[in-house]
Amino acid sequence: MNLNEYPVSVSFLPDLEIRDEDDLFLTLAKAAVKDEYAKKCGISPTEIFKQVKIREEQSPTAVGNGLILPHIRLPGLESPVVVLAKLAKPFDCPTPDDRPLTMACLLLVPEENPVEGLRFMADLGSCLRADDKARRLSGAREAEEVRKLLAEVRKAIHTLIAADIMVPCRVFATPKMELKEATRLMAENRQEVIPVLDGRKLVGELSSSELFKLGIPDFFSQLKSVGFIRYFDPFEKYFSVEAASHVEDVMNRELPLFPQEATLIEIVFAISVQHQAVVYVVDRDNGLLGVITQAQLLERIINL
Repeated sequence: MNLNEYPVSVSFLPDLEIRDEDDLFLTLAKAAVKDEYAKKCGISPTEIFKQVKIREEQSPTAVGNGLILPHIRLPGLESPVVVLAKLAKPFDCPTPDDRPLTMACLLLVPEENPVEGLRFMADLGSCLRADDKARRLSGAREAEEVRKLLAEVRKAIHTLIAADIMVPCRVFATPKMELKEATRLMAENRQEVIPVLDGRKLVGELSSSELFKLGIPDFFSQLKSVGFIRYFDPFEKYFSVEAASHVEDVMNRELPLFPQEATLIEIVFAISVQHQAVVYVVDRDNGLLGVITQAQLLERIINL
């Protein structure tokens, strides 16, 4: 099977004996650097181990169902690299479901293409949730068996589109709404970004971060410190956006618009790579059908 059939390079370690968690991570790292794609990056097992440890300290990657899934991003990596290990005996450590680890999976993700890493996680999660596939994964003895199983899962999974992920928009502004009223609406609903609708048509977006940028004079962006500010006149006078302004005066008109048939990959790219806070799903006339936030996207991926 080549990468066109399943675009992830997989290595497999059956019956792995480990002393502790550090031994596990270092063993996985040593196996990973033998992969042809990892070799091109020139990264050492020690560096992978260090990055994994930092990631684990920030947020442990034991996900339940007997699996721990340490993962890091690497610049210059051409394809995701996976080292899947079946432990010789269950290993006790803190897990979400209090089940000991029976399997470990190190995932190296291309910095320039993080989407494939997310897709692999979704495929592996689907394997673990389906009893028949979980048994096949547990009984695998070679990397090729694992890749074939993952390829089957990906082929069988319904292709998610924007319409499957979006939620109705419940908070919005209108072009003629006073800015003071719009910001109150955002604060009351704890929304940092809201769409601007003219009837059903999406015409703009209002975001708190952009409002702050609009309100601060140009020379502020050149400063390295604001310690001097105490010697200035009251800071409020430097804000150039008047409270009496209307939404249409300050709204962003360049928006990330997607049709409802846009794929999951397109949505992930817009949010994770292009750093869009909200993605808008519209019809042919730019009528707003729904919105997708990062939180909604992550929830949908996790529950695939």
